[in-house]
Amino acid sequence: MKILMLSPVPTHPPIAGNRARILTLADSLIAAGHALHFAWAALEEGDRIAMMKHFDSQFTELKYQVPKAVSSVSARLRRSVLRRMGQASAHVWSVDDWYDRGLTDQLKALQAQYGFEAVFVEYVFMSKALEAFPAKVVKVIDTHDRFADRHLHYLRAGKQPEWFATTQAGERKGLARADVVVAIQDSEARLFAAALHGRARVTTVGHLLDMSQSVLLANVQRAIFVASANSINVDAANAFITGVLPLIRADMPGFEFWLAGDVCQDALDAPGVHKLGRVDSVAQTYAQGALAVNPVRMGTGLNIKTMECLALGVPLVVTESGSRGLENLRGRAFLTVADDDAAAMAAGVVRMLRDPELRSRLVREALAAARAWNATQLANLADVLRSPASPTTRKAARV
Repeated sequence: MKILMLSPVPTHPPIAGNRARILTLADSLIAAGHALHFAWAALEEGDRIAMMKHFDSQFTELKYQVPKAVSSVSARLRRSVLRRMGQASAHVWSVDDWYDRGLTDQLKALQAQYGFEAVFVEYVFMSKALEAFPAKVVKVIDTHDRFADRHLHYLRAGKQPEWFATTQAGERKGLARADVVVAIQDSEARLFAAALHGRARVTTVGHLLDMSQSVLLANVQRAIFVASANSINVDAANAFITGVLPLIRADMPGFEFWLAGDVCQDALDAPGVHKLGRVDSVAQTYAQGALAVNPVRMGTGLNIKTMECLALGVPLVVTESGSRGLENLRGRAFLTVADDDAAAMAAGVVRMLRDPELRSRLVREALAAARAWNATQLANLADVLRSPASPTTRKAARV
């Protein structure tokens, strides 16, 4: 099948979980025998040359201009005033505010040139792009996350909301443009299905895992945290450094906490903290430790860092927020602690370091869980394209 994947986020360099998600989804479609063309509407910087090479020239960089709803002086002033007033609405967007309407003609031109049979749009705030394609094209939204009232998660945690949030009605409007809505975890799939009332088919395709690498862990008193620089990750790193690290080092003075990725830019300095910055290989980075930690204390969607540890067979101590969507694996494929329990996190790390048999068991269980996970997600992905509703059915569902 000829597939177009439209994304506002680049795949290269794969320095964040959302980039890894998009890259593995694209690669999985290609591995399944589909002809995939990747179109990038650059909301953020990426490596154009690397993407062109990776997709074997089946790559288009679309011209993207920031819409006036985002960039105009009046829009920015309005949001600034609302933020100063402490109004939550300052952080809420219309579902189409980030969509550049100039993309529509570019997408129509691509469709005329290649005759795509299906289109995957990354994120609901790009869903208006689906209107550029004829009814016969299977239209898919890969949601990544639930954006309805997403800002409230940040505000309740005392954090400044980041990136995109919309209303429940706005998200429903965007999702209803699709024939198939792909959720990244089952709980979000249920919420989407309840909101849509049959106007689109909803399925779950979690993060697809690269099982081609394995990690030989070091026998050292060291834990690894690999993360991007978003505020949730920075908060997690600093909470570990200030609250957890001193407890561990009181018991194990030689313990080290190594950080990798852009989270290093804003992580605190402290005895035992070592910052690697961006790394070429996540697998080789994890191999320098005895275990991984994921101390995030909030979030939505599926935590890609946790999934990567499963795929690599890295024993992990993770919070409840860091293992959302994987509740059935808690205590089996990784150790789980409450989000704000520094003592429990410290105890979990010390227990893991002192019990090599526990680490070995978690490695086996993690790899088994990753294989089973991939089998399920790949089957769901195949079903997205194998049994689309007919154009007639889709039209009737929208009436």
